Amino acid sequence: MTADMTAVCAVSSVDQGWELRGFLGDDWQLHRAQLHARRDDGAEWVPARVPGSVLADLVRAGRVPDPYVGRQSLLSEWVPQRTWVHRTRLVAPAGGERSFLEFDGIDHAASVYLDGERIARHEGMFVPLVVEVSGRLGRGEHSLSVVVDPAPVSEPQVGYTAAVTVHKSRMGYGWDFCPRLVHQGLWGPVRLRTTGPLRLADVWARTGPSGRVTVSVTVDGGADGGADGDVAGATLACTLLDADGTVAASARGPATEVVVEVRDPKPWCPNGSGSPHLYTLHTTLRDALGRVSDEHRVRVGIRDVRFTRDAGAPAGSLPYRLTVGGRPRVVQGWNWVPADALYGAVGADRLRHLLTLARDAGVNMLRVWGGGLVESTAFYDLCDELGILVWQEFAQSSSGMRSVPSSAPAFVARMAAEAERIVPARRNHPSLAIWCGGNELQRADGVPLTDGDSPVLAALHEVVARLDPGRQWLPTSPSGPVFGNTLDDVAAGAEQHDVHGPWEHQGLDDHYRLYDSGRALLQSEFGVEGMTNLRAIASVVPVADQVLPTKGNPVWDHLGRWWNNEPLVRAAFGVDDLEGLSRASQFLQADGLRYAVEASRRRPASCGVLPWQFNESFPNGWCTAAVDYFGEPKAAYHYVRRAYRPGHVCAELPAPRIRGDLVAVVWAWAEPATEPATESPAGVTARVVLLDGRELARERWTCAPGAPRAVGEIRCAAGDLAGRVFVLDLAAGPWTNRYLLTAGADFAELTTLTPARVAAEARTDGPEWTVYLRHEAGPVAPYVRLLDDRPAADPGRLRWSDNAIDLLPGETRTLRATWDGVPPGRRRVRLDGWNVEPRVLTGP
Repeated sequence: MTADMTAVCAVSSVDQGWELRGFLGDDWQLHRAQLHARRDDGAEWVPARVPGSVLADLVRAGRVPDPYVGRQSLLSEWVPQRTWVHRTRLVAPAGGERSFLEFDGIDHAASVYLDGERIARHEGMFVPLVVEVSGRLGRGEHSLSVVVDPAPVSEPQVGYTAAVTVHKSRMGYGWDFCPRLVHQGLWGPVRLRTTGPLRLADVWARTGPSGRVTVSVTVDGGADGGADGDVAGATLACTLLDADGTVAASARGPATEVVVEVRDPKPWCPNGSGSPHLYTLHTTLRDALGRVSDEHRVRVGIRDVRFTRDAGAPAGSLPYRLTVGGRPRVVQGWNWVPADALYGAVGADRLRHLLTLARDAGVNMLRVWGGGLVESTAFYDLCDELGILVWQEFAQSSSGMRSVPSSAPAFVARMAAEAERIVPARRNHPSLAIWCGGNELQRADGVPLTDGDSPVLAALHEVVARLDPGRQWLPTSPSGPVFGNTLDDVAAGAEQHDVHGPWEHQGLDDHYRLYDSGRALLQSEFGVEGMTNLRAIASVVPVADQVLPTKGNPVWDHLGRWWNNEPLVRAAFGVDDLEGLSRASQFLQADGLRYAVEASRRRPASCGVLPWQFNESFPNGWCTAAVDYFGEPKAAYHYVRRAYRPGHVCAELPAPRIRGDLVAVVWAWAEPATEPATESPAGVTARVVLLDGRELARERWTCAPGAPRAVGEIRCAAGDLAGRVFVLDLAAGPWTNRYLLTAGADFAELTTLTPARVAAEARTDGPEWTVYLRHEAGPVAPYVRLLDDRPAADPGRLRWSDNAIDLLPGETRTLRATWDGVPPGRRRVRLDGWNVEPRVLTGP
């Protein structure tokens, strides 16, 4: 900031010193003096964090039990029925002619008081609030209070979408992966900003691949100047700074629009297509006398990201093909849900950990599901940095009874008015790729809605088209023309453009068959259920309930009843203990998701897949998430991560349970290299190996780099397999892939395997560990995992380069781990497998 800006433009965070107190109804009105009283006025007030969540603050203060243990969330359901008053003290910075309080997110409706006087009324959790307080802030301290209303009435998952009259996260009212935890509070940052007589109310940077950046601004000149202010003679200076702070380009012009031309621009590319290069746009507004009145900084990316229709795509299909720099790409995605049911309490480190896991897994797009959030600036900033495209849905979702949004004029007007604020707040982010009207909105006959079917979708589309015309629009997800991916739909010959489902493992005979039969251009939501990690169970399930059966147990039912497939898992593996059940269910989830992703990649018409769901908002016992609530990946994460590699080898198989002779069609592909580690394979090898290490069959082919192609078949007679569990071992250059299959009735052989001797050694280099595994004796060691052995609630997190692997006799593997925020003395990893001796690695 230059010297002449110092006295005029200043931004100070208002995130310290907050406290809150609950009231029943308008009872707070009888205590209005407490809105601006000192802290010594009683013990009813508790410390509050901003950004934050009312319920999270109450848990920290010991006012309610931890809702993430057992069924204790039931004891918190009274909280959103109260009015919650937040208060703090603030001191105005020196200088500046005008002052503004800025609230990025208030959930959901509130009144704002300054020194006991109401200065604003607000409604809408996704709408920022800016309140001018010029002339109200003198020297000394001032009191700031926000009275948050009781949460509005809305519909849980099983309800009627037309009964929803507010634009608020639906998930907290009760969903299949989240009990009722209705959120309230100041869930976004709060700031105090000072400016000169003119304020930059909006800065919009439109970029193109040529390096041309068009900067359009809206200037607020205050009440005397009108909405656009008296900008006669005012000017803009726009400077584009590279990552190292050097000037890439600059331009000056009138206070309306300036064009900046960047020579040799560095493009922002999605993950896997290049580097996500970011520039910082620094915009300075000067008044007619040349004095700095306001400034604005925003990161921008010069990108060429579009969606097109493939040649030969079905008539009437929407443009689902991602193109980057004119080159077609495949969407490798996941579905994203809020990082916490108490989303205001999500810390920056937790968000970075989850999004880094997504980046490391080869993800180039996250679908921000319409039952959750219009995501925060912090989320978008990280996606910009990591190169992850964002499919953003407005917070509308299906309901179990009927899934058509309200067409009431007041609701349509509310949604359109909120979109007028929501869209400009996010359109500068290069990661933003798609706006979507909501999740699974459909007619009574199950056909996904179009804009023509719903006034609110048409209104939202109009706002997006006008305010962010360069972004793709989808009316809902799936966008049809049929909703689901089922064997019945496939048999009926219905066109599958964009489909959802299923979310359950289809069994040992039908799961592979379903995904091999599909014809969808885009699978924007589908999943497989699985039990959570053992350390999560230890944290959230009371000891008395850590037993089998889990299905029908009131605690386990509370923690994921919808996704408990214990009967299938026990029938497939014969397990009778909690550890074995978790291991087996995670294997079925991992194998099922991996196969679904691979089946889609094998179809040339497929534009991509987005499995459900990447992360978890609440610590369930059973869930479709690939990463548990505490940030530890389940096996499904690692299986799909391998399927998302730029080079891959896989098999087209009849089922996990082979009836008769084995016939496997082997496929391979290699995307053009973006770094030396992604060299194309030159040869492909396939082997059939019994668990005792005997090789029953082997084939080898050559494979040219390029698009997915079938390279050959490997066969093995049923008599040779003899009803055993076996490994289909595939390798193509540096890429390997393995399938555990059974020629018998089930996978019970895994639970009675002779022990394998596996040596494990960890070497440390600061926060990095290198773990060496060596199979020394005995049969195959299938499905070996390295698990975080610390209590789930311990701070810090762990990321692996690979995990959940099969070790064949004599084989060695090297895995790398990154510890984040975990002191060296607390780093512990447990070796886990069907037939390996459990042990804990602590490093040297």
